[in-house]
Amino acid sequence: MAKTKAVAGGNGKESRQSGRENVVKNDAGSPEKAIGVRLAELRKEHRYSIRKLADRAGVSASLISDVERGKVEPSISTLKRLSDALGTTLTYFFSEPAERTGRVVRAGERVVLRGGDANNELRSAIETDGIRFELASPDQTESIEAIFGRYEVGASLGDEPVTHAGEEWGMVLKGRLKVWVGDEIHFLDPGDAIWYPSTTPHRMENVADGPTEYIWIDTPKSF
Repeated sequence: MAKTKAVAGGNGKESRQSGRENVVKNDAGSPEKAIGVRLAELRKEHRYSIRKLADRAGVSASLISDVERGKVEPSISTLKRLSDALGTTLTYFFSEPAERTGRVVRAGERVVLRGGDANNELRSAIETDGIRFELASPDQTESIEAIFGRYEVGASLGDEPVTHAGEEWGMVLKGRLKVWVGDEIHFLDPGDAIWYPSTTPHRMENVADGPTEYIWIDTPKSF
């Protein structure tokens, strides 16, 4: 089967014509398949239909369909139109997916942190009923650690504040969090954020009528 190459038609949209190109192999590892897979993934992440992307990029829907299925090797000009329409660069189509680079931690893939370490005050606190911590940062981060925390009604880290090296920043996503930092008391609602040195005694408690959830960032790693 002869490869087809995308060229601009008279209506301003890309059409296809036969060209003296290399044969496209029906191979999952071929460059055409890789580009097509990357294109389909990003289009779906944007929640665009093929028709919507075609309109935004000024190419035909049939061309996008053929590219995604690895039947057509798109020209650089076609890829440029598609990348512009998707808010990315040409190099996106030739790079490793984010999941393979370890940069992305999906919500369903967060590691649940367990307690049981008597030498780690924060780890021990996880055993408190009604508290769940999930690691939201990749393992390979060098100095920061992001935690997704969920406190059930009335749950707290205990009556005694904790201290450790470093600093912390957190933002409440849902509910209401009461935070003690030294002699200060702060009430955080959804969208509110707080920062403090971890060497200052601190503790927190859910004071909402329902669960409270937050994202908390520690540096250096505390868990």
